[in-house]
Amino acid sequence: MNKSHEFENWIQQTADQTKAERVPEWPRELTFRGHAEQRLRWWQRPFLPLASLACSVLALLAIVSQLQVQVTDQGFNVHFGGGLTEQQLQAAVTERMNAYAAEQQLQMADYAANLREDFRDDVAAANQQLVNYVLTTNRSERQEDMEDLIRYVNAQREDDQVYFAYQLSQVTDQLIEPGDLDTTPNFETKE
Repeated sequence: MNKSHEFENWIQQTADQTKAERVPEWPRELTFRGHAEQRLRWWQRPFLPLASLACSVLALLAIVSQLQVQVTDQGFNVHFGGGLTEQQLQAAVTERMNAYAAEQQLQMADYAANLREDFRDDVAAANQQLVNYVLTTNRSERQEDMEDLIRYVNAQREDDQVYFAYQLSQVTDQLIEPGDLDTTPNFETKE
């Protein structure tokens, strides 16, 4: 317990010896920002690259849209896309429409020819399948018919054999009467 009391006394003495000091001056902006804001020279400011980009985009648009500027006594004339007159424009549109119509006719003719050829191929394939089906079916039906005919002929032969056996037994019964035959056979042998 003595040691803890000594430590408390030491802390108290150190606190009593501390004098209040004035707060030093420091740049308070640096407390919240990592660095002081530097002033940029005029050519390093962000508006210059943006202005350069905007001018480049305008130049590209002027080139792509074929911008034409004419200076006259009354002022400026600005034209986009070649300086065509109304008749030249109508002639160009008519020519392009005719070329498009001819191209469409050619494509339609090719499409119709391909469609006819595909149809012919499909019909030929369908006909071949139909012929194969008919031949296969016809062969199997002929085979079944032949089997039926053979069964009929065999059945008819059996019926005929039964009929002829019956007829033969009747004829033999009529020719040989029961009294004519000796019931005991005589098997005598001459020596």
